[in-house]
Parts: sequence; C-alpha cells; structure tokens
Amino acid sequence: MAEIFLTGATGFVGRHLVPALLGDGHHVRVLVRSAEKAQSLRGLGCEVVVGDLAGPDFVWTVHLAAAGGTANGPGAAWPEIIIHLAAVHRGPRDLIYRTNVEGTAQLLQAAQSARKILYLSTVTATENPAWPYAHSVWLAERAIRQSSLNYTILRCSVIIGPGDPFLGGLVALAQRWPVMPIIGSGKTRFQPISVHDVVRCICRAISDPKYDNRTLALGGPEILSYEEIVDAVLEALGISKRKVHLPRRAMRTVVRWLERMGVQTPFAPAHFLSRDHLGQSPTVIEDEFGFRPQTLREVLDQTSSGLFVVPPSAAR
Repeated sequence: MAEIFLTGATGFVGRHLVPALLGDGHHVRVLVRSAEKAQSLRGLGCEVVVGDLAGPDFVWTVHLAAAGGTANGPGAAWPEIIIHLAAVHRGPRDLIYRTNVEGTAQLLQAAQSARKILYLSTVTATENPAWPYAHSVWLAERAIRQSSLNYTILRCSVIIGPGDPFLGGLVALAQRWPVMPIIGSGKTRFQPISVHDVVRCICRAISDPKYDNRTLALGGPEILSYEEIVDAVLEALGISKRKVHLPRRAMRTVVRWLERMGVQTPFAPAHFLSRDHLGQSPTVIEDEFGFRPQTLREVLDQTSSGLFVVPPSAAR
C-alpha cells in the first residue's frame, strides 16, 4: 500500500477514484480548494488540506499538505506517489495556464522527493496555443517528462459515467429541449471511456512499474461519431426527438456569453469539438491493462439517467 497525494479529488474522476484508492488500502492525502468540500472527504478517511493550485501561496501550501507539516515547518517526506487530476478546462485563458501549467510546474518543484507522478491528460493535448486547455496540458506533460520523477501520463478520450458533463449534458438536452441539437456536422469521432475503467487503469498504473515513464492514450472499445452518441442517449432514455444541426462557432459564442452572465447551460466543451477525440486503438485497454472496457451502451444501461448531472462549468 502506498502514501498518495491527490489533486482534483472533488472533480468528476476524483470522486470515483478516492473510494477505489481507499478500498485498496492506500493512505490518501488530498488538496481541495474549499473547506466545505473537506468534510465529506475526511468522512471517507482521507487526510485533507485546503489550498488552491492557482493561489499565490501555492508552493508553501502544497508542500505542507503533502509533507503533513504545519505553519511552523514541514513534516515528514512527501508521499511516494502523486496523482494529479486537478485542471481548469474552460474559463479565462490566464486561469487555465496558471492552474494547468504553472500549478503543475510548482507541484513538481515542491515534490522532488516523491517517486512517481501520474497525470490525467487528454487525447487532444497539442502544442498549438490556439486551443488553451489542450495546449496547457501539453505544456504540463512536457514539464512532467522533464522532471526527475518517474511518470505515467494517461491521455483519455471523453470520460463518461455518473455525473459526467458530456453525457449528462446530452441527457439534459434530450429531456428539456423541444428538439435535439447537434453541434456542427455531428461527425466528430469519439472513443468514450467509462470513468470506472479509467479508475481501474489509474490504480494499476500506480502499482506496477511497467507503466513508469510512459504516455498512454486511452479510449473505450468503440469509435462513435457525436451523432451516434446522441442517438444512443435518446434510445437509452426512450425519447424520440427531431435532431437539428446548429453552427458550431455561433453556438459556442452564445454558450460562452450565457455562462459569463451566470446562466448554466447543459453544454460541455467536448460537445463543440471539431477534431476527433480518439485513443490509441479500441483495444488499448485490453492490450495494456488486461481487461475489457465497457461499451457506451453498457454504461448507459448501468447508469440511471437521474444520476447524470451537469457540474459547474469551471469544475476542476
């Protein structure tokens, strides 16, 4: 069993990962942004420190959090394993880079005595700065590879399951809108992967050195277009609704304007992608981790539509 320092514990993947880590007997120390989120994590058995990756006192807060120290000085050595999930996916460009790039760099600087870091990235990671989130995680990946730590980088296609913003948004649109909007052509391809399968991959990757110093692009067993995913959601809900294609750029502008006004929408960033969102191959999880991942239909069949909720747009 290992000592683990986890960022992003209250995010979509983190909420599923924490119970799995504790169930495996690991000691889990988590960094959260607000005291309100700390109580439930302590109730699960986590050690909790409140701090913000984008905050001005980040290095000191995180160093103390990981080392178990106090305001009078650091405590024991860092946990041997860091699992870095925290990220800003949308919002002001400077916040995205400050959290995803600078926050990762400072985390690496503070955690030089750790043995390994596992970073959850995206298959859209790119060196092109025209895509702030995708570029920021590419820069974070580069910093991780250049550090002295062993690393595993898991680049995931769209992650689905209870509480995810992608399927959750589609469910909300299907249930609330008079028509079913399709952003753009609907031909962008995805390889949706169950959050439970991502958690299994993370748990295996931190416990087996064969995954050290590797970058793996993960996806589920199917390659589906955006419109095919919409059709599967409608079928699972038993809803028949006319589909209407809407222009991608105009809809993205409208959604951003509404969210700046404080109006929550069912749309997630992945709904607007024009580039394919694919892992290495449909067999990558079987080949690398030795188990069969769930199909989209299996996820939909096992998940009540009432459990799909749209999280806040800036959730980490």
